[in-house]
Amino acid sequence: MKNYILMASILALIGFVLLAGGVAASAYTVSNTVRCEVCGVAINKNSITTVKVVTPDGVTHWACDPLCAVDLAIYYKTCTIEGKCYVSGRAIQIGVVDGSITSVTVTPSSPQDDVSVVVNGNSMGDYEFVSTQAYANQLMQKYSSHTTDTDFTLQQMFGTYMFMGTPSYKPVQMPTINYALIITGVALICAASASWKLLRKSNTEK
Repeated sequence: MKNYILMASILALIGFVLLAGGVAASAYTVSNTVRCEVCGVAINKNSITTVKVVTPDGVTHWACDPLCAVDLAIYYKTCTIEGKCYVSGRAIQIGVVDGSITSVTVTPSSPQDDVSVVVNGNSMGDYEFVSTQAYANQLMQKYSSHTTDTDFTLQQMFGTYMFMGTPSYKPVQMPTINYALIITGVALICAASASWKLLRKSNTEK
């Protein structure tokens, strides 16, 4: 009898652990992961390449990199682009009014500030903000083994790209493992509960 009680208790404990793990992982995904409103790729809000585009109504729109952020800024026309220097991690804020850049701020600032976007032409995903020309040269050297790499000024970015679609919010899909943990945890807890009820009924009949 004691062995059955122990087994049911272990099942319940494992079930609670799996359930808690699945819920915690899902909560983390929901709070830290969004989708780029241009290309739809899932991105971490805290990634150094993630860029926020904030419109005058206070709504935050998410972009996976500076390229998609520029697309959003062209679409919304008036907004603030908020990103980070890929090398130093300093905050970069770009004011946009009627589709034109009106201000560029780097925090903390330095006399060498010259914000641009370095593009690794051999990869469709490597667009990075840099806050100085020295950092741009550093990344260009890093990417020198690739076929093409380019350093775009902000004015060139706004003059080259034109967003032709409509930004859309896409919900983040939970990883299958999260669902598996939750379902398995619930199943084990139910199995343990059923075992306890059977044991109690057995003891009562005796």
